[in-house]
Amino acid sequence: MTVDLPPRRPQSPKVKGLPRAGCQLPRSFAVIIAEKPKAAEKIAAALGKPDKCYIGRVPVYVLKINGNYYVVVSSAGHMFGPDTSVDGLPVTLIKWSPIWAFDKRSQYLRPFYDVLSKVVPRGNFFISACDYDIEGSVICYKIIENMGDLSRAKRMKFSSLTPQEIRESFEKLMPLDVNNAMAGIARSEMDWLWGINVSRLLMRAYERAAGRRLSLSAGRVQTPTLAEAVRRWIAINTYVPIPKFSLSARLSKSGEEFAAVPSGWEPSSREEAENVAREVKGAGYMRVARADSRLERVRPPPPFNLSDLQEEAARIYGMSPYETQEVAEQLYLMALISYPRTNSQRLPPTLNYRAIIEALGRQARFSRLVSKLMAQTGGALVPRQGDKTDPAHPAIYPTGEAPGRLTKKQEAIYELVVKRFLAAFAAPAELSRVYATLRDAQGRAWEAQGQVVLRRGWTEIYDYVTLETAPLPRLAVGDRVSVLGVRVRTVWPSHGVRLTRLALLQWMEANELGTKGTRARILETLYKRGFLATRGGRTEVTDLGYAVYSALKDVAPELLSVELTRDFERRLDAISKGEISKDEVVRSAAKYIVELVNRNLNERMAELGSAIGRYLERGKGPGYCILCGRPASGRLCELHESAMRSIKERLPEVARRLGVSEREALRVLAEKKVTGLWVREVIKAILSGALDWP
Repeated sequence: MTVDLPPRRPQSPKVKGLPRAGCQLPRSFAVIIAEKPKAAEKIAAALGKPDKCYIGRVPVYVLKINGNYYVVVSSAGHMFGPDTSVDGLPVTLIKWSPIWAFDKRSQYLRPFYDVLSKVVPRGNFFISACDYDIEGSVICYKIIENMGDLSRAKRMKFSSLTPQEIRESFEKLMPLDVNNAMAGIARSEMDWLWGINVSRLLMRAYERAAGRRLSLSAGRVQTPTLAEAVRRWIAINTYVPIPKFSLSARLSKSGEEFAAVPSGWEPSSREEAENVAREVKGAGYMRVARADSRLERVRPPPPFNLSDLQEEAARIYGMSPYETQEVAEQLYLMALISYPRTNSQRLPPTLNYRAIIEALGRQARFSRLVSKLMAQTGGALVPRQGDKTDPAHPAIYPTGEAPGRLTKKQEAIYELVVKRFLAAFAAPAELSRVYATLRDAQGRAWEAQGQVVLRRGWTEIYDYVTLETAPLPRLAVGDRVSVLGVRVRTVWPSHGVRLTRLALLQWMEANELGTKGTRARILETLYKRGFLATRGGRTEVTDLGYAVYSALKDVAPELLSVELTRDFERRLDAISKGEISKDEVVRSAAKYIVELVNRNLNERMAELGSAIGRYLERGKGPGYCILCGRPASGRLCELHESAMRSIKERLPEVARRLGVSEREALRVLAEKKVTGLWVREVIKAILSGALDWP
């Protein structure tokens, strides 16, 4: 490819720090900027036979293509970030500075910054080869803006680091994706304004009230997510289950046994369930009222997007969303899979499916699966496409490159991606499903279901899903079947609320908070800040997390608003589409933050600080909860009071269904693990006499 480069500059001196004799930068060259060192290495190798040089310990790659020189350099993620020299409140003055200059934890960036600052200013043309997403766009944009010339910049767009795709993107350079960069810059600036102002407000308020400092933080996306975690935490711990009663009739026809369960009705009490069981068993028979069967085809799943991959990795391996994302990005940098931070469940028709599948078939671990796939499809390779799309990248797919040595987690995610990709091309599974409605002697409807697996199809390849055969005997309308027995079982329904990293990630996605690339990281921040913690395999809200949430709920509830955050997310999307300017959105956010901070500085600072301290405080005696030591207006804190309210509201129905006294119902609830923790604590206090029961 020939790039229209400007006239050559005078001879530049040899760059200080290059250790190899004779290794120097050319007189005139274009700079290709990669997001990470591994990507720089892959890009350089794909474009030619580079000379590898070093500035300090950072590699630099020099290439000659069609008579023009190119120098490939690497960032190490974000080099620049929002900063300020203002100490007070509110803060609106933003300056973008090298991150290592104001963040001691980011000193690892300094060597890369030094290399970029030596190489990029000498370039006469600039190519952004960072990841094609908002964050990648910002990384390269800021480097070129500060060290190069944006008017002489182009963009490479690729979804994998395979040599072919890199070369194709180099041959088809695009205009610099300015709108994406502006959206990312706006996001960074809004998040920074939000975080620094509200965090300083919280810390200052607490310091004034308590006379000591405490590290506190808030964020535009972080804080509404914390609020959702608190809501789920309270719902789980104040849950009082109301029992249901499951009936299962064991039936027989011609010696073949099967089961039937109530259809369209359920007993409302244990007494009713036991009466039904006696009646049905006493009658000794049921009659078939309806029987039909049908062939059902179960289509294969589409290829992964990031959230689907995170969900499956959590289900199969117990990996956190952040961990899955990190491992997937490692595989991407190894050129083993395509870019993982995508919403798409669709594969482009331009992708050479057959070549990838044939390459996977040459890997011993996948050869059997590829053979099965070809046998199922007869060699016709048409992928199942999902509904979700992404303008930047397709669904996640394996490149076909043979992996070298992988870690255990890399191996697990790689196999998951490969099998899901292959399964998307496979045949549907086929089931023969049988449905029967039976009537007992009293006319009540019962339902029996069975299935026979006729063809396993894609489940032979994506073996994380299994299909079981559970046949029914041949039934016809009017058939009389024998009742062998009826089982009554008390079922204690779970609360149905999940408080896990994955559940919160899915909630963020459903509510359009954050991006595919930032959600998992924001969740991890809540854990690192000490707002959430994992205990016994479960996520809990810490005292600190609850204190921050409660204080903001009392004093500045708008900061917890999902709708407010979602509105700003929509504005960011409008920036990326060129519908609104970055400055307009940031000014609007800054104005809102200034008004909020000033209002609380002048009117409610003391209240805010006292609220944080109140929710962190623990003690004994009057004014403190007898169960947990939190401040209380009576004998219980607000959390245990909410548990008491749940007990009062639901206990009469629990007792009625069980057919026991309310006190006996309390004893039963106290022994059920599904009962909320605070509910069990309150019940035990009642049963011991520490609390009065009205």
